[in-house]
Amino acid sequence: MLARTMNFVKVTVKGATHCPPPDAMVKDILTLGSWPFPPLDSIVEFPVIRPDGTLITTAGYDAMTRLYYAPVPTLQVPPIPEHPTDEDIIAALALIDEVIGQFPYENQASQANTIALLLTPLIRQAIDGHVPLALIDATRPGTGKSLLAETVALIATGRKATMMTAPYDDDEWRKRIASTLAEGATIITIDNIKARLQAASLDSALTSHTVKERILGESRNGVYAQRATWMATGNNIQVGGDLPRRCYWIRMDARTAKPWTRGGFKHDLETWVPEHRGALIAALLTLVRAWYDAGQPPTNVAIKMGSFQSWVNTIGGILERCFVEGFLENTQALQQDDDALQWAAFLHAWQAHYKSNQLLSSLLAKDLKAGSVSDEEENNTLADLYNALPDDLTDIHKGDFKRRLGKALSYRVGTQFDDTGIHLVKGEPDKRSGAVYWSVALPETVETVM
Repeated sequence: MLARTMNFVKVTVKGATHCPPPDAMVKDILTLGSWPFPPLDSIVEFPVIRPDGTLITTAGYDAMTRLYYAPVPTLQVPPIPEHPTDEDIIAALALIDEVIGQFPYENQASQANTIALLLTPLIRQAIDGHVPLALIDATRPGTGKSLLAETVALIATGRKATMMTAPYDDDEWRKRIASTLAEGATIITIDNIKARLQAASLDSALTSHTVKERILGESRNGVYAQRATWMATGNNIQVGGDLPRRCYWIRMDARTAKPWTRGGFKHDLETWVPEHRGALIAALLTLVRAWYDAGQPPTNVAIKMGSFQSWVNTIGGILERCFVEGFLENTQALQQDDDALQWAAFLHAWQAHYKSNQLLSSLLAKDLKAGSVSDEEENNTLADLYNALPDDLTDIHKGDFKRRLGKALSYRVGTQFDDTGIHLVKGEPDKRSGAVYWSVALPETVETVM
């Protein structure tokens, strides 16, 4: 605004040259107590639902939602019925099926969850809470995972989703999440996941309204709104930590060794979807309006998802009103956390070797390294202990393994990993070194191993 209003110049030994407005002036103006402008939360490029169920269809600022609707000039959204009939709903579902019906879902739940994913960006402003991550998963490469993610973004924004790869450590996760949100991304895809998807910063972002991160090159933090729709794609994705409770599952299985050779597609989605984007948005919003017009009947979905419950209740209600069955019915299979199974096996191997003894993490790290090279015949329990290590701890010869091991143990104190109730106990610190003693809490008698 300053640069458009006046010209700024700086004088050097070479003379006067044009320059951007000085940072000090910009910061000074931003410190003013108030501005004669209404608050603006976000700019959207598609019609959205207000919390009261009405639609934002007129370009410009909307005071109720504090959004600015700025559709591209070519977007033509057909009229959306105020009181949709069953025939309107069936016609809308038929058009949506032209897009999503081409994918080889493993079950009805995955197809219902796909409609839920398509609806999510359009009703985000009406959801009082957070939105879970959509896992788009397949048995083999070439099944259509990335194409589905692109389709969701093309319908909502007219562009492909903002893509990011999964970092290898949590610090990088935190930075990458913040930088992506700082760019204003509303649809984010974590693409082509190779390893276990598990990151505390991702867990936190999915259950936060804002993300805070230090601005590169400055001594202050930036605070970025987190109202994005998140997706992750991969083959046979494994999720760990708290993430299974923050996800819903779209699983594909083409039942062929070479899914990419399949034929019989109705449309080339990369060209067909942009051409029919307005009609697809209208079809999705027709489903939403049908639920609001019916008085927002409560969902019968029994799944509880904590801070995502508003999303469950809203999406579940819409899908049930519109005759779509199976929403979230595959959640239990997803939440059989592979991370918990691995830690249960590790603690049982720990019990077999150390019994109820307390020990320092430094001794455990030393024994694990010995177990990695031991002859299983002569030192069977140490080898078993090493072989039972969870996937996120198998690189024992890289970096500061003792520190990583200690952090992993601290993160899981008291967690029961299987039906036996086996869990870690954090003991008193060593009087000389201050290091913590650890044990598996099964027997009554606990001894100490120095």
